[in-house]
Amino acid sequence: MEVSNPSTLAIHIAANDDSETGNARRQAMKLATALDFSELRCGQLGLVVTESARNVALHGGGGQLLLTPWKHESDGEAGVDVLALDKGAGIADIGSALTDGFSTGGTAGTGLGAVGRLSDMFQIYSKVGQGTVTFARVLRSEHDLKKYVSPRLGAVNLPIAGEILCGDAWASHHQTGRSVYILADGLGHGPLAHAAAEEAVRSFQANAAHTPKQILQAMHLALVKTRGAAIAIAEVLHDRQLLHFAGSGNISASLHGKGRPRSLVSMNGTPGHTMGSVQEYTYAVEPESLLILHSDGLSTRWSMDDYPGLATRHPALIAGILFRDFSRSRDDATIVVIGV
Repeated sequence: MEVSNPSTLAIHIAANDDSETGNARRQAMKLATALDFSELRCGQLGLVVTESARNVALHGGGGQLLLTPWKHESDGEAGVDVLALDKGAGIADIGSALTDGFSTGGTAGTGLGAVGRLSDMFQIYSKVGQGTVTFARVLRSEHDLKKYVSPRLGAVNLPIAGEILCGDAWASHHQTGRSVYILADGLGHGPLAHAAAEEAVRSFQANAAHTPKQILQAMHLALVKTRGAAIAIAEVLHDRQLLHFAGSGNISASLHGKGRPRSLVSMNGTPGHTMGSVQEYTYAVEPESLLILHSDGLSTRWSMDDYPGLATRHPALIAGILFRDFSRSRDDATIVVIGV
């Protein structure tokens, strides 16, 4: 099973301005149509997006709505992830906020409750005075819901402001007992960076059965015709509870378990241009650990300790919170959070 570089659509929502709600719904319908959603699921996604956008505008003091479509290439499963991000007052009593009829803004009080009921997955994280992030996943059809087995994975992938194409790309490959992930950051931004990152993903897909070291070596040759990219490749052997990692360049990679987080070692160099001898490192993986990869479009000055209970939430929710709080405006930004 492969998941290939689903790009994120960001919709900015101003405080107390409901005008972007319609736009958000229209954009979601375009994504749903492209993924061949059933009519029922289109309607459910539209309501989830409408209520999520309205909550950000009216209760969150403004923020962003992030829509990420995805499709598993091998089995055709598909869906749209909806992240609503704000830095407003936060929610003191989440249980009450999810109850129909509860409202602090003079509305009907059905927003969050409706989002939860209409989503196939729904989670919320809020801290008083620091804002709220909600995550909703809507699958393409009822058939997908019956057979759906979700890898614990979530991502945000956005270009720098003013660009259409993102210079970062990511992908994953899953088989029994083994998962492999790549994050590539093409040098600079814009179309040439995008081309380099996409070529890295193509090379990854062609070589995903090999070790991270072998994949990175093959990728170095494949990227010669491009401007090059920083690369991180992680292989998880689930039954053996081991992670193999090979990286070159400034992709941040860290493993989070019960103890102190571990930064994964990446070598200097730029695959496609100058890269020294490739080193592959092995790490023991504790049950219920998280692997977090992100490009330098996010600051590295974050700690899961600042978010009590967050590590137990869905990876997409974690990705949304870290993106909200640590994304930089001067570069493409991608974060991939993986439950290993």
